[in-house]
Amino acid sequence: MRTIINIEYAKLKKFHVLKILLGAYMLVVAFMMYLMDFGLNQNPELKPIFTDTSLIEFPYVWGFTTYCASYCNIILCVIIVIITCNEIQHKTMRQNIIDGMTKQQVIFGKFLLVVFLSIVATLFTFLTAFFLGGFSSGFSGFYDNIHLIFLYFLQTLGYFSFAFLFALIVRRPALAIICFIVYFPVETIVGFIIKLKVYQFFPLKIYADLTPIPFFKALLAASKDRSGASEWLLDMDHKVIIASVYIVVFFAISYWVLKRRDL
Repeated sequence: MRTIINIEYAKLKKFHVLKILLGAYMLVVAFMMYLMDFGLNQNPELKPIFTDTSLIEFPYVWGFTTYCASYCNIILCVIIVIITCNEIQHKTMRQNIIDGMTKQQVIFGKFLLVVFLSIVATLFTFLTAFFLGGFSSGFSGFYDNIHLIFLYFLQTLGYFSFAFLFALIVRRPALAIICFIVYFPVETIVGFIIKLKVYQFFPLKIYADLTPIPFFKALLAASKDRSGASEWLLDMDHKVIIASVYIVVFFAISYWVLKRRDL
């Protein structure tokens, strides 16, 4: 385990694009939160829709932070795609096997990288919410809604496992990035064409729904009252289960691809 971690760390240490994209991710998340909070303060008539106090106070800051950060996950997905495609192009994984690692260890190292970046994103999101909420309102209500951080971790792991599989299939960095980014609006467009009953089971839709918009519950309640949608809309427990299944499936397919492919 330690050898695998050291090897993966040595690769990342020299990957300067990683530092740039991680920095961009952190700045964009902070900027999105500032814009959303600024817009709310400029339109006080919208305040009751969100909260009676502030989006950057506990417990609302958990939902606010994870919602804003979820839009920036695509930046980290690009990191996954670039790293994976570069290793395929430069045959780094083959060199690891030549140097004495087994194929299973190489594959495990790739999976470990995906989980590590998910933890980094989640930790940053947690600390952002922690300090924002603490400075704004103290720590009263700290534990309320803190489970949203776990949902955010599950979401990032889902996005990243999908990006990893996508990179393994496409293999070329530029093409993989373009195709991956294009897939997001394509799935959304398909979702508008087909019925919501079906679309809500799509992988990226499931992942996105793990961090709903802060006033989602109020909108959902109104929607249920008007259309009786509660009969077929998935609740959060089912979304968590389906998201977890997708993650396992994506990792399983990735393992199968790597085992069969000549690295």
